[in-house]
Amino acid sequence: MTSTTQFRRVLPASQVALSILFGGWGLWQRNQILSHDYLFGIGWNTTARFHVWPWPFKFAVIANLPAFIAGLFLSWPISAAKPDLPETVQLAPSLLFVFVLWYWIGLRLDQRCRVRQRAPWALLAVFIAVCLTGALVPMGYTGFVVPYGALVWLVATFAFRRLMKRLPRS
Repeated sequence: MTSTTQFRRVLPASQVALSILFGGWGLWQRNQILSHDYLFGIGWNTTARFHVWPWPFKFAVIANLPAFIAGLFLSWPISAAKPDLPETVQLAPSLLFVFVLWYWIGLRLDQRCRVRQRAPWALLAVFIAVCLTGALVPMGYTGFVVPYGALVWLVATFAFRRLMKRLPRS
């Protein structure tokens, strides 16, 4: 295995694993909150379901916002046909788009970078830290998640393009 093919293998696998871990953890926490006895079992039938987004779920959404939005287009018909399905099943198609998104990013990195170079890893570490910061900072309910995530992805796209132009082809 050569080092030029590692980004397209490492990034999708790691990001799908992180999405499953943090997204699943956040959805589990959300289910526990909305199904709690103090809400008399009606938490899911109130507006609370629009406001309860635990930080792990916010992190998974912000870090994979394009894939999450694309996955919502597949989730709408699923939830319309079977509204009683758990949220985890309805959001599962997003994982396919997480894989595709990070495979594409890894493919682009493979064209210009080697795995042992520090610049792409530093950019990815900063990206993950900014996504985590957005998930942990209480900036209101959930209305900030999409604009914040869009801003993060916009800035990351410009930084990624600039990095790609500065690095010689490998």
